[in-house]
Amino acid sequence: MPEVADATVHLVVTSPPYPMIEQWDDLFAAMGCRSYDTMHAALAAVWRECYRVLVDGGIACINIGDATRRVGKEFKLYPNHARVTEECERIGFRALPYILWKKPTNKPNAFLGSGFLPPNAYVTLDCEFILVFRKGRLRAFPPKDATRYRSRFTKAERDTWFSQVWDVRGTRQGPVERRTAAFPEEIPRRLIRMFSCEGDTVLDPFLGTGTTLRVASALGRSGIGYELPEGRGRLRLPGATVE
Repeated sequence: MPEVADATVHLVVTSPPYPMIEQWDDLFAAMGCRSYDTMHAALAAVWRECYRVLVDGGIACINIGDATRRVGKEFKLYPNHARVTEECERIGFRALPYILWKKPTNKPNAFLGSGFLPPNAYVTLDCEFILVFRKGRLRAFPPKDATRYRSRFTKAERDTWFSQVWDVRGTRQGPVERRTAAFPEEIPRRLIRMFSCEGDTVLDPFLGTGTTLRVASALGRSGIGYELPEGRGRLRLPGATVE
């Protein structure tokens, strides 16, 4: 992200392509990534850039889901959240308590494996991880900083948002969203309110349909997003203005 200077972003909120999910096979293959390790190596390059552009005390929130896949006759779990955590800690991020996003489903009794016969069934993956990382020390503010106080949340918001399990219904996806893994506005809205102040800059390096930047603008934050329509692209959203 050469257009973004060092230490100029306050918060990263993003949902990258999930390795070992069929939806993203062609994308990773086009990048020369055909294995679990090479897929995560490609993502790690983005996490390094996020670390570079974040201010000291800046936060990165990464929404990632684990994957299951049958390789030959073998059923395997691919713990994407663990690999992202390992890569980010290797870069220098400090891992903070993560959030489990429980996505309500229209198939509450869905299962994998042998149905009602033990022991060869598998637990259904119905949660995704929102991993939270900090760069460096706690972010510093002047005493009684007015912008920080204007950005405060209520007790009810704090009690809901800072619990570890979020029960938020996912976005109904059309043809475009199925290719971009759209998530509901409530997810970035909470994260932006929790981990940034009015006037801060929010970055989404996997912009998709632009949900993060749209919410950031509505909340009085500036935004920078990267996406790959027809190969390459970039979008800036400073305040409510699109350039």
